[in-house]
Amino acid sequence: MQLTYRGQPYETSAPAIASAPSDETATFLGRPYVRRQFDVAQRQQPATLTYRGTRYVR
Repeated sequence: MQLTYRGQPYETSAPAIASAPSDETATFLGRPYVRRQFDVAQRQQPATLTYRGTRYVR
């Protein structure tokens, strides 16, 4: 996904989110629903970063 911050474009990607139904039920606004368990994959951080035009290594 192409984004812009203060005029500088950069690329980002949305993490993959997987969900599985659980055995729990809950109530919201008087209506029951089945809760789901979400597994979010960790995002890979870039090796070099830039802050105010200065590059540094994590």
